Amino acid sequence: MAYDVFISYSRKDAKIADEICTALSAAGLTFFIDKEGIEAGQNFPQVLAEAVESSTIFLFLASQHSFQSRFTRGEVTYAFNHKHSGAIIPYIIDGSESMPPDLELMLGNFNWRRKELCPIQTGLIDDIRKAIAHPEEGTIGGRQVLSSRKKKVLVWSLVSLLALLVAGAVVFALMSGRDRQDNKEALSASRLYEDLIGQSDALIQQADALKDSSRSLESTGEQIASLQQAGQLLDSAVSVRHQFEDTPFKGLFGKEMESRSARVQAKLDSMAASWADYAKESYALYRISHRDSERENVLSCIGYVLSIRPDPELENIKKQLSL
Repeated sequence: MAYDVFISYSRKDAKIADEICTALSAAGLTFFIDKEGIEAGQNFPQVLAEAVESSTIFLFLASQHSFQSRFTRGEVTYAFNHKHSGAIIPYIIDGSESMPPDLELMLGNFNWRRKELCPIQTGLIDDIRKAIAHPEEGTIGGRQVLSSRKKKVLVWSLVSLLALLVAGAVVFALMSGRDRQDNKEALSASRLYEDLIGQSDALIQQADALKDSSRSLESTGEQIASLQQAGQLLDSAVSVRHQFEDTPFKGLFGKEMESRSARVQAKLDSMAASWADYAKESYALYRISHRDSERENVLSCIGYVLSIRPDPELENIKKQLSL
């Protein structure tokens, strides 16, 4: 059966969900809500997945309750991977100002509504009607983005590896000739050091610009790759500087490295943690649905995390999925 709206909510928000159901019925719109749409003996996860796919609009009732609900987050993840982004409407019902990192990555660029600014009767119902008429409009989302993001990560990873190899070759040359260092070598090394810092800082700024742009969600892979390469270049710069720590030329190398390095590491840790949470939520959903599309989504997310840092738990999940 096809529906106009799939309602994703926490049972703790059932009162507001009931108000929305009443308004949808009055407007002549059909809807699926789990407490009414699942009969005894039916396969619960399968019914939910089919209802998400067969509904024109996915309405997510966002609240601190639903943010903490494992199954609600699973429904959001499934909708993100299977629906046009214009067909997903996040609706904040409790005044929340922030959301978990994994949901922010998936839905951060979507057109969020707030109950206090978009009342059910006078705003939400009209927005749902418009979205039903044009579900293909809105921020790019879903599997298409995941696919393009994966390609960008691979390309940028190759660029990062090449830059690291070049920098490593220079560092090795400096190390092997340490006993023959002179003023000319030290000046050349200091210029390399400054250049590596400049490149890494430019990559950080690039990642920040992408994060704040309208392409924030679509460009997640570029952000990760830029920060990963920035971290590698900073490591190379540290190696160059260390070759002159106990020499008369130590003063040629500034001390601005520590703050910039900490900034890169913080961004890397934050991005990796978000993708790790997303991967684990997707894996929990896969264990229920056993769908190949969800399995591929889990493996993609794990790949993003492992491209930044090792994660034994995700490596173990990857092995299990590869069996």
